[in-house]
Amino acid sequence: MLHSLTPAQIAIRDKAAGAAKHIAKTIDAIDKQTGHSKEWWNALHAMEHAGLLRLYIPKEQGGEGCDVLSLVLAQEEMGKIDGGFSNIISHEACAYVIFTNLPDKKLRDHCLKRMSEGALTCIAITEPETGTDLAGMKTEARRDGDSWVISGHKRVASLAAAAGMYLVFAITDRSKGTRGISAFLVDQGTPGLSVGEVDELMGYRQLPPADVHLKDVRIPASQLLGEEGNGLNIFAQALNLGRLGGGTQALGVAQGAFELALEHAKTRKTFGKPLIEHQAIQFSLSEMAIQIEASRAMIYQVARWMQEHGDLSSRETGTYCAMVKSQASDMAMKVTIDAVQIFGSYGNYRSRGVERLMRDAKVTQLVDGPNEVMKMRIGHTLRRG
Repeated sequence: MLHSLTPAQIAIRDKAAGAAKHIAKTIDAIDKQTGHSKEWWNALHAMEHAGLLRLYIPKEQGGEGCDVLSLVLAQEEMGKIDGGFSNIISHEACAYVIFTNLPDKKLRDHCLKRMSEGALTCIAITEPETGTDLAGMKTEARRDGDSWVISGHKRVASLAAAAGMYLVFAITDRSKGTRGISAFLVDQGTPGLSVGEVDELMGYRQLPPADVHLKDVRIPASQLLGEEGNGLNIFAQALNLGRLGGGTQALGVAQGAFELALEHAKTRKTFGKPLIEHQAIQFSLSEMAIQIEASRAMIYQVARWMQEHGDLSSRETGTYCAMVKSQASDMAMKVTIDAVQIFGSYGNYRSRGVERLMRDAKVTQLVDGPNEVMKMRIGHTLRRG
């Protein structure tokens, strides 16, 4: 293998591969459904049993205590089967990063305990009229004695219908712009919190989002996450890890589509010989392999760099993660399109799986900020020097 791994990293990778193999048996059926079906929950429990939802949580807090590269390896393995389930691994790791940096020990321990017990999280920041432009956020939180009262509407909130904890971002001081955004913990079942219908997606269908409605939601003042006005800094701690995850999910999706196309090319015969004996098919597969391995090298290197430097929210980390996410997702889109092409008309059959991975690949270009925003982030760094 080109990339050297420690025994612990190999163990995490193999656990993820085993869970992915189990989920693969029902993934086509799950993909045809909308929302959280029995089969979806069974798949999630398989991931939980393998420790994939607690990878980044230290062992002394009930998790696996893995490093950044191990987190990447797990997502890559799951991504070969499905991008949405792969994203859930990253999603929960991002929530952990937010919780573990909270200054309030009581709140921090409460959140981490619930995560270690299996509670899913929902990061509710996007709104109907605001995506990456957070200055236009409409959701507001006002202080009322020993409470905060939150009102607003969140959209594209992943895992909203399955979460036990909601990380809600709201304006607490509109005069300060984005510096007036704060973050709050809202528990499932809090009066005034409701979740809309699960949205039906093109890809990442195993990560179904929904709208989150907050109508005079009253929570204790102690459930402010960090300091008032520090919401974007809290979010930034998780955003870069999420963007690394987006690139990794794209890598897994591309690898999965490549493996399907390679197997088809070896077994499908045209003009009296297997497809792979035709030079045009060899060229296509070769280019796919080159691009996948180039992305893998970049992702693994950035993961190791992040582990070594430790600061997930630095400008340099943000730039590298934007590069990873942009390059790998564009690569995955090209690879999956070419994989479908190698299948010919069979590429259009849902039963073959490759069209599902192509749908997932498109989503990797959009989640955690579209690739245009990634290039803006990189360009900003280049301009500043």
